[in-house]
Amino acid sequence: MKFKFCGDLDAPDWLLREINTLSKITNIRIKLITVQVVNSLASGENIDFDKVEKLVKDASFVVSDIKALIAAVHFIIFNSVKNDVDETTLSTELQQLGLPKEHCDSISRAFREHKEKLRQIFYNNTLKLPSLESLDWRVDFILSSNTIQEVNAPNVQLNFKVKNPSNGEITSHPFEISAKKFNVLYYELKGAKLLIEQASQ
Repeated sequence: MKFKFCGDLDAPDWLLREINTLSKITNIRIKLITVQVVNSLASGENIDFDKVEKLVKDASFVVSDIKALIAAVHFIIFNSVKNDVDETTLSTELQQLGLPKEHCDSISRAFREHKEKLRQIFYNNTLKLPSLESLDWRVDFILSSNTIQEVNAPNVQLNFKVKNPSNGEITSHPFEISAKKFNVLYYELKGAKLLIEQASQ
């Protein structure tokens, strides 16, 4: 079965195993643990393990159970934000995995309250590569030269203007290549574009 919060893929087997662990604690504590996970994601710091341990102390969990519990909630919240799932869908899908409705509602409410904040944080932390702002080109036909062996052949002058995503600065990168090398570059870029278009369909 495919789940939207898993990116329209099957839920991982380890998560299915941990649903039983999540079911053993109250829905109020599930919400408090979810808030701890959200705070950890928002701050980029490690989760306060001692606080989580206190929240589940009456469930007779060993350390490995607590770590698995945190990992399961982290996976649910992180992927729900990443895949832009709404609160209702998340609650429904968690119920389909076998989690009690009260627990699903607790997780989805905490998720709804912090979703936009997490989306902004994830966006800010996303790897941003320089983008091509503009491209200038011209073809020079060399008739004679005392430095180039092959004359009477076209040369391509290219100038890429690239924008730095962190400060918005635009830099120029001019270079010159032969017509033969330009043809190789053109066909390689054309092939790369085709692969990108096929992957995005």
